Order: sequence, then structure tokens, then C-alpha cells
Amino acid sequence: MRHTSTLVPSAIVVGLLVACGSSGPSTGSLSGQEIRNLTGRRAVTIEAVDNAFDPKFSSVGTGTAVTFRNAGHNKHNVISVGHGFRSSRILEPGDTWKVTFRKGGDFRFYCSLHGTPTSGMDGGVRVVT
Repeated sequence: MRHTSTLVPSAIVVGLLVACGSSGPSTGSLSGQEIRNLTGRRAVTIEAVDNAFDPKFSSVGTGTAVTFRNAGHNKHNVISVGHGFRSSRILEPGDTWKVTFRKGGDFRFYCSLHGTPTSGMDGGVRVVT
């Protein structure tokens, strides 16, 4: 029993340290994701189609203007996970929302109408310097 009681608190401390780790300016790591390389372009469009972003994950250079366009039949929005960028209003079909990424890092986003920060209609942009 005594041995178990010291393991449980240690496991909790390790779990808290991992959960509180920082990844710099990132708002959610894109590690392990298939990322479409769009670096070298001054402007990029990410389409919100019904229940998905296309591309879901992409990489762009700093200073790139990213336009989110609702190419679907339903209303969508683009919500920043954390404080990476200003979130959009509700986008009607055909509407656009533009964000210019001025610093490097991983920036996750989602549509609050059709997903959560980590599932459903979610995605991310990796900004490289």
C-alpha cells in the first residue's frame, strides 16, 4: 500500500507538468498531422465546405493573407483556439473572412457550429518564418 500511495501523487504531478507545457506562440500543435505546404504564396484560401475545412491543415509563411471562404451550403464560422487570431462572425454561403499571420507558430481553428477545437470541423495553419 505504501508503495502505491507514492506512485499516485507522482503520476498526478507528471500529468500536470505535461498538460501545462508550453509550445511558444502556438495555440495547439499540428504535430502528427498531414500538412499541405502552401509556403511561398502571398495569399491562400481555405474553404469551409459542409462539415470540413479544405485544406484541413496547411503551412504558410509569415505575412501570408489567409482567406477563409464559405464554399458550403450551410452557415459556418472560424473560431481561433486560444488567442492566435481574431475569430470570425457567422459566414453565410459565399462570405469570406481574412486573417494575416504575422508571427510563426501553429494556429488551430474550428467551426463552432459543426465541430470542436479538436474534432469534427477543425483545422490549423502552421506559420513558418
